[in-house]
Formats: sequence, structure tokens, C-alpha cells
Amino acid sequence: MRGERRQVQNSLTTEQAADPQVSRTLLDDAARCRVSDPELSRQLALDARVAARAGALRANESEALYQLASIAHQEGKTDEAFALASEAIELTEPHESSLTLAWSLHLIGVVQYQASNYVAALEHCLRALQVYRATGHDLDEGRILHTVAAIYQSMGDYDRAIGTYENALAVNEPLVRPEVDAMVLGNLARIRGRRGEYLQAIALGRQSVDLAREHSPQLVTNLLSDLAEAYVGLEDHEGAAACFSEARDDWAARVESGEELSVADQLAVMVSEGRVALRTDRVDEAIATLVVALDLADRTDHRELELEIHDLLAISYKQNGLFAEALEQRERHIALHREMFTDAADLRLRTLQVAHDNASARQLAEITRLQTSGLIAGYAAEHADVDAYHFEAFERLAALAEFRGGNTTKHTSAVGDLSAEIAHAIGQMPEWCERIRIAARLHDIGKVAVADSVLLKPSPLTMDEYDEVKQHTVLGRRLLAGVSTPLFALAAEAAWSHHEWWDGSGYPNGLSGLAIPLSGRIVGIADVFDSLATRRIYKREWNIAEAIRFVVSGAGTQFQPDLVEAFVKVMIARHPELEAELS
Repeated sequence: MRGERRQVQNSLTTEQAADPQVSRTLLDDAARCRVSDPELSRQLALDARVAARAGALRANESEALYQLASIAHQEGKTDEAFALASEAIELTEPHESSLTLAWSLHLIGVVQYQASNYVAALEHCLRALQVYRATGHDLDEGRILHTVAAIYQSMGDYDRAIGTYENALAVNEPLVRPEVDAMVLGNLARIRGRRGEYLQAIALGRQSVDLAREHSPQLVTNLLSDLAEAYVGLEDHEGAAACFSEARDDWAARVESGEELSVADQLAVMVSEGRVALRTDRVDEAIATLVVALDLADRTDHRELELEIHDLLAISYKQNGLFAEALEQRERHIALHREMFTDAADLRLRTLQVAHDNASARQLAEITRLQTSGLIAGYAAEHADVDAYHFEAFERLAALAEFRGGNTTKHTSAVGDLSAEIAHAIGQMPEWCERIRIAARLHDIGKVAVADSVLLKPSPLTMDEYDEVKQHTVLGRRLLAGVSTPLFALAAEAAWSHHEWWDGSGYPNGLSGLAIPLSGRIVGIADVFDSLATRRIYKREWNIAEAIRFVVSGAGTQFQPDLVEAFVKVMIARHPELEAELS
């Protein structure tokens, strides 16, 4: 069949390729076999793209690109999927609302979600939802809502996740989409269980299991595992045992029927059994189950489950007094966590690079087009500031660092605003003040490469962990220095130097006095103040006066005295009621 399809493509004449029906037929054929035969589907989609391009059929070419992106994502090629989906979006007409645009945006959102870039994922999925609704279709709206809810869930915004899941159920009700309802109800049950709302979790879990048995049997095993944990929360150990028994019976029946089953499903049941055994003080049973699960996870490269197993085994061994074994599991947990974080950080950076490369290619193509049409002067006047092409992507990466640290983007904006006000107070030119307002928002962008185990650690850092944190200044400069404009030069300078101290005891280079760039001296004050005045996972929120006094106490050691005086003037202007107390 593949050879026949290649022969068909090679035999197409220009007139045949330009026929809209040819590319349409190829696209329909590609969609039908995408799951059953991805390789054939890819070839058909490639042929469809060639035919669509020959006939200048932008909509068909865009759909072919989306189908290629879907196949790439299905095969785990996230970079390729992201690039192809981005290209599909670029081919759509301005203000067009099409299914191809909606699903391409959704796919990019899913890739961003898998890269833990939740802000960008949410933005793309919400836009996909808006476009999908504008098409007049409603069959798959619940699926997009399910993705949006899952993003909220991963961000820890459970209230919004619950509301969105319930919205998905309401949308699906008149459409009768039981396979989607089973997923939605299962996720709702999981959230309710995590929040200790066990009765609701059990009711929702039972509904999801009943639906899944008939319409999505591949979900049953995991749903029963979650249900078992909800029963344990109510101290109903018999109910939990019955769920696990039901899950194993379901697994065995599917194996006997010849169904190709996911190892992840089997592992999920084993991990859940081990977790329940540990919670009910059956530690020996927990260890026995988890050791078998660890071997299976290691052999099949299911790293997320393996990470959880190491954690549970460390706790189990410690409870049994086997401290050497517990330490070994904890060390393996940390090592695997670092490895996974590095891979995720690489994926985030590659995704950012793909987006940047796509934008650069589009800009170059547009410049070339305008040069040939004599409009380059107007283009240059309209787009004189190339920072606009880069800042949004970098700001999203900086926002990611803040979200990973348990904060919001308010910190980055607050540091930028306060830096600009201090700059105004010392008489800097207005243009420079506005530039530092924007540049300062990227000061902690390098934290994307700091491990979660360090960034989210509630207890004091070790020396090695502190050294890892220090590297965020160096990486931040490296990330930002790639854009050669005054704004990004200032941002790179501030990211690199905002932890230097006036007396020379800061990092990364131990600079002192006026050798520290002015941007770093100003942003350093703004960063320390707002960090103190903001609640973090490892500390309480200081009140305004406390935070101001701390900055003042650092004059001459951590901070330049003149800049501290300017900072105090700014804070009194912001909070006149503190003037007497501060003076």
C-alpha cells in the first residue's frame, strides 16, 4: 500500500494536484489511518500537502501540516509536532476561525503543558477553545475544556479546575460523549480525593468506572485505583480491597481477550496498592509491592512512576528501621528527579527556540517580500523596535520560573515597577527608566534551570544547593544576551549582576561598589524588597515596614547607600503613613 501511494504521488500531473478534491481525498485517507498506520498516514498527509501547495489551497495545506503534527506528537516527537502545528497556524488567514486552527492551537497547548510551561499552555488552549466555538461546532468542545481543566489542576488551582471540568460535563450532556465524561468524572474524583472530600470522590469515581466499562475500558484500571484510595480515606479498607481486586480482575480479563495493555496502567495499580498499604501501616506489604513495581518501572522506562516509587520506598524503609535502604532510595529519588528536571528544562528551552526560530523565519520572509514590493521603508518604521519580537517569549519563560517557585508573575512586574521608580528618583533619563522597568521583569529568568527540589525546598539549602541557585544569574545572562538590542543588553546585565553586593561579598563575580552595573544595583534592591514582602514556600510574608527596614539595614554592605535613600523616598511616596516610622 505504501508503495502504491508513493507511485500515485509521483504520477500526479500539475492539473491533478491543483484539483481541490485530490488533496481533500488524501487528507481524509490520512485521518482514517492515523492511529492504525501512522507511517501510511504521514505519507498521505505529505502527498496532500504537495497537492494543496500546487493548487495554492492554503486551508488544505494547513490541515495537512496539522495532521503531520498530530502524527509526530503521537510518536513522541514534540519538537517536530510544535514546529508543524506552528506552521499550520501561520498558514491560516487572518481572523479565520477553522477547526484546523483550533486543533493546532490545542496541540501546541498540549506540548507546552507537557513541558510544564503552564502559562503558555493555558493561553493556547483558551484561544483554541475560543476559535473552536466560533466555528459553530460543538462535538469536541468538552475535550478542549478537559485539557484546560487539567492545566489548572497541574497549576494547583483546584477550584478553577473543578469548575472547568463541570463545564465540560455540562457541554457534553446534550452531545452524549460518555468516553469524555468518563475521563472528566475520573479527574474530578481524583481532585476531590486529594482535597479529602472522600464521599464526593467515591460517588464521582463510581460514575466514571461505570461509564468507562462500557465506553472507555482502557481507563477502568486507573479509575479503580483512585477509587480505592478514596475508600481508604474513609477508613473503608474492605471497599479499597474490593476495588483493587476488581482492577486486577479487569486487567486479567483484558489480557485474556488479547487486548494490548499499557504497562503504565499495571504500574498505577501496583503503586496505588503500595501507597494504600503504607497508609494503613502494612509496611512489609507495601515494600514487597513497591519493589516489584520499581523493577517493572525501571525496565519499561516509566520515570514519573519510578520517581514516586523511590519516594514511597524511602518512607517505607525508614518506618521499618532500615535506614541504609531508605537513604539509598532517597538518593535515587533525588538523582532521578534531577535527570527528569534537566530533560524538562531542555524541552522548555527547545520549545522556546522553535517558537523563536519560527518567528524569525516569518519576519525574514516578510522583510524579503516587502523589499521586493518597495515597502521596506514603511515596514521599518512600523517595526523599528525588534524587542517586540522577542520579549513576549522570554517573559513567558520568566513567568514559568516564578510559577515553579510557587509565586505569580506579580513579583516580576513589581520588581520592574519599583526599579523604574528608583531610577526616576536618582534622576535617570525617562527612556532609561522605562527600559529598566521592562528589563527588570526578566531578572530571574535563569531559575528555569534550577531543580524543583532546590527551588521549592522549605528548609535551609545545603552549600551545593546554594551553589546551584547562584547559577541562575549566569544562565539568565546567557539566555538574554542572544538578542542584540539595548533592552536585552540591559536585561542580561541586570540578570547577571542583581545579586552582587556593594561590599563585594555577593555573586556570581564578587563585584563591589561602582563596578556593579547600575541596573544590578537597582534591581537588587527591588528584588530583595519584593521577595521579603511576598509569601514564599520557605518563608512568611513580611509587612511593608519590616521589609523597608531590612533594605535600609543593608546600606553600605549589600546596597549602595545613595540608592537606599532613593528607595526610601519612593516607599514613603507610596505609603505616606509610614513616613514618621521610617524617619
